[in-house]
Amino acid sequence: MSADRKECLMNDFEQRQKLLQLCGQVCAKGLVCGSGGNISIRCGGDILITPTGRNLGALSENDMVRMRPDGSVYGGCVPSRELHMHCRCYARADVACVVHVHSAYATALACLPLDPLCAVPVYTPGYAMSVGKLPVLPYLRPGSEDLADMAGKVIAGRNSVLLAKHGVLTVGNNTEQALNIAEEIEENARIFFILAGRGSGLTEEEQAELPRGY
Repeated sequence: MSADRKECLMNDFEQRQKLLQLCGQVCAKGLVCGSGGNISIRCGGDILITPTGRNLGALSENDMVRMRPDGSVYGGCVPSRELHMHCRCYARADVACVVHVHSAYATALACLPLDPLCAVPVYTPGYAMSVGKLPVLPYLRPGSEDLADMAGKVIAGRNSVLLAKHGVLTVGNNTEQALNIAEEIEENARIFFILAGRGSGLTEEEQAELPRGY
C-alpha cells in the first residue's frame, strides 16, 4: 500500500471518530431528539455526513457516509436528506464542520413571526461575539434545493442562520466552533422565552465595543 493511500485511510478513520464524538456531544447537550439533526465534517477533499433517519446517539463510525463535494456518495448508508445544504456550506474554504440541529428553544423561536434580518435580541456578550444579528430564512421544504441554495448564500457571509419552522444551521473552522455557535443560539433563544418581553438586549454601541468571537 502506498504512503498516500495509508494517509488517506488514516485521515478517514480519524475524521469518522471526530464526527462520532461530535454526534455524542450534540445528543448529550440536548440539541437533537429522535432522528432529527445532521452533522458533517471535511475529510480530505470529501465530506463525511451522518446518515438519514438515524438517531445521532446510536451511530457508529461505519454509519458515516463519505460523499464528494457535489453530493454524490461512495456507497454504504444513505446520507442525510440535507446533504445539498451541507455541500453548499463547504463552498467556503474555511468551513470544516456543519451542524444542523432542531434544538427546542431555537426551533420554537423559528416558529414565531420574526424580523428576517435579526431573529432575536442580542442578550449576552458571548452571543454578540459569536452570532450577532441572526438572520432567518423563510420556511422551505427540508432537503430541497431551494433551501440548500438560500442557506448557502447566507453562510457565504456568516457562520449561522435560523431556518423558519425548522431549526438552526451553523458552521465552523472546526467542530468545537460549529457546536459552540449552535449552543449560543439555543441559550439566547432560551433567555428570550424566560424574559417573555421583559428586559432588553445589548445596544448597538455595547455590541460594537466587543471583539468578534470567531
